[in-house]
Amino acid sequence: MNKILDKLHHMSKIPRHGTDCYKQWLEQKDFLQFLLDTSHGDIPLYVSYKESYIYSVFLPQNCLRGNYIDDLMNWNCFPDSSWGYSYSYGKKERAIDISLLHPFDSSGSKLLKNATPITFLRSFEGRIGQKSYIEVLQLFTHLNGLHFVEEKNAYCRLNEDGDIEEIIKIHHTPDDILVTIKQDVLDHHLFLSNSVLLRLFDRTLCNNWIKSSAETRNKSNFSDKKNKIYARQGIAYDKECLPTAGWLRGFQIIRNYQPRKKMIKILTDGHSKPQKYEEFIAHDWKRKKIASFSCDPKKLDNYFVESDKPFETSPVFFKPDVLLKYKQNPEKYTLEQRSIHCRESWSLKTYDINEAGQVHTYLIYLGDLPHSEQLHWKSYNEKPKAKISRRAFTTDFMGKCDLSYEPLSALKKALKDLEEEKPDLWSCSDGKLNQQLHYPVTDSLKEWIDEIHTLDKLVVEGLKKPYLRNIAISLNCYDNKVGTIKLLKKILETKEIDSHEINEIISPLEDIHFLRTKLAGHSSGKEADKIRKDLIAKHGDLRKHFRNLVEKTDKSIKGMKRIQL
Repeated sequence: MNKILDKLHHMSKIPRHGTDCYKQWLEQKDFLQFLLDTSHGDIPLYVSYKESYIYSVFLPQNCLRGNYIDDLMNWNCFPDSSWGYSYSYGKKERAIDISLLHPFDSSGSKLLKNATPITFLRSFEGRIGQKSYIEVLQLFTHLNGLHFVEEKNAYCRLNEDGDIEEIIKIHHTPDDILVTIKQDVLDHHLFLSNSVLLRLFDRTLCNNWIKSSAETRNKSNFSDKKNKIYARQGIAYDKECLPTAGWLRGFQIIRNYQPRKKMIKILTDGHSKPQKYEEFIAHDWKRKKIASFSCDPKKLDNYFVESDKPFETSPVFFKPDVLLKYKQNPEKYTLEQRSIHCRESWSLKTYDINEAGQVHTYLIYLGDLPHSEQLHWKSYNEKPKAKISRRAFTTDFMGKCDLSYEPLSALKKALKDLEEEKPDLWSCSDGKLNQQLHYPVTDSLKEWIDEIHTLDKLVVEGLKKPYLRNIAISLNCYDNKVGTIKLLKKILETKEIDSHEINEIISPLEDIHFLRTKLAGHSSGKEADKIRKDLIAKHGDLRKHFRNLVEKTDKSIKGMKRIQL
């Protein structure tokens, strides 16, 4: 868009009157070239920039028959053209005849009555700041899955990688307006609607139009049949036969020139680029060997087909760091314990982590990923250091439910149950925290600290101190100097709960909050280093420590649920 604005700015510079550059400027070859250059890529739909005006509509292809050029040359459309109504009184008393008006009923062209406007320049005095704004035809935005994203000032959608793609960009200031559209989306709509894009343009250039208004004029017709640009143009001369002003008014037809087969493939496959498939080091358990294999579904087979191809369920192994990308961007990715989802764009159906800490999935599911995502996984691909996890073998090959205890899943369920039964005692202030809590998958200190931080925000901060304060006051044990965890402990002690059970409830909460305070907030220093070394000495590594802490926290939450509070 910036390049287009720069070009418009360059074309609007007025050369010195009486020079050859001024005459060439009035001939407007640079603007005709601008129309050619912007017929692909980011295509301007609407331009209102100083002396340049472009306004675009959709026109059915079957209108381009016979002497359509002369008809369309009489266009008279405005950016605020829209639907309306009229009424008149009939012959009978109090009878009213009502008619709906098409945006181009008074356009000067019969064919334009079949056209559909794409952009609408609207204004509303109730708006704060700039009163005018650009609206885009809903039929177009809905058919192509576009949504207006205010911070980008554009109509957007998600691409195959799950990133926001700006399709219709809007530049709107009090002085100028530019609206552009990506060519591939325009082509898709032209194919669906069997129509063409009709760009109407008008450009008047002058140094002093009032002075030259009564002078001689040289008029001509411009026709570029190859590029479908048709216009009427003219140059006005002063008494000294020097060119003073010029004008150009006409239209350009932009078609979808993509082959029908390609457009049908895009329509059915949902993407225009051919799928690419990477090779991965995998365990071909059919032939009991480890080698590189493509994840292309055509190069894989299932158990029921005899061939020399590897099974589609051949496991592929990765360094655990492969998951960090998804953990660090929860706005874009939903990382679950056995699957990964990227907005509405793609998903990895299943993965798991084996005893060696390797992430693993199967060749067939890697083939479902966009090529850019395959490259990400390939960069962490390595030979297996252990078999696939017991859980994956049970669910994926035995076809059974995995009923073994899993601390993190159990904790999340326990928190959900506690919130449903005792929302005054505990509730999650941020619904995303539950999804954002994961096991650390690497030995990264930062990853472990981040998970401790999330665990504290979810579990400890979810406790409602006002509710506990009211209980403590009723039991005559309230102390305004203590925090939420110690207040809960005082309540349990006053209620004469078994000391072992109190420790089971309180100890994990204290550990979580202590670690967040000492480590997450202050990850350097001798005290913090000693805490980390002690935890590693006791549990083997920080990943095992976190799992153990989650298991204790699960028991703590279930203990809170049992006690009458």
